Amino acid sequence: MTDIVPGAAPGERPLGAIGRLNEFLDQHVLPYPVKYLTNRITILGTLTLLIPLILFANVTVFVLLANSYLNVMSVVVSSTVLLYSTLAEARDRVAAQRREEIAAAHEKLVEQRAEADHKRIQEIHDHLDEIHKEMMEHVTQSLDRIEKMMVDRLETLQEEDHNHISDTHNAVMQSIAAHKEELADMRQMLALLRPTPPESN
Repeated sequence: MTDIVPGAAPGERPLGAIGRLNEFLDQHVLPYPVKYLTNRITILGTLTLLIPLILFANVTVFVLLANSYLNVMSVVVSSTVLLYSTLAEARDRVAAQRREEIAAAHEKLVEQRAEADHKRIQEIHDHLDEIHKEMMEHVTQSLDRIEKMMVDRLETLQEEDHNHISDTHNAVMQSIAAHKEELADMRQMLALLRPTPPESN
């Protein structure tokens, strides 16, 4: 059987002379009567006193001694039970308060962790938004550059086509002018080769 020592309630330190006396009694005095009262042989011996009380009911001294012993045992047992119930209640109160403190600390820790997670998630969202914004700006700038390059290329092609058309037109006009000169030369030659009609008398 495990010995039960009253002691101070968990989390409580006895203060003053009364507290030190209670601590001394709990550690060095009360364990012995508790061991005696909770011993099975003591319980059985106390019960067997009923038999001699009945058999020796006429022996006044024995009856008085037995009654005194039983009265003392009854008072001690009642006091011990009351003491342990008081200590158990104090321990329960301290344990309940400790559980409430642990629950409050755990709830606070959970709230802090949830707040930290929310803040971290918000930072991730902000970072993603910033990356998306930068990507859109980069894509827009790239599209603008591509559009400018295409416009410049089209203008270059149009200018080259215009120059080519102008050169072709000049070449055709020069060729026509050359042909006109050749025709004019040919007309002069034909005019020289044409016989002159005789003069009439």
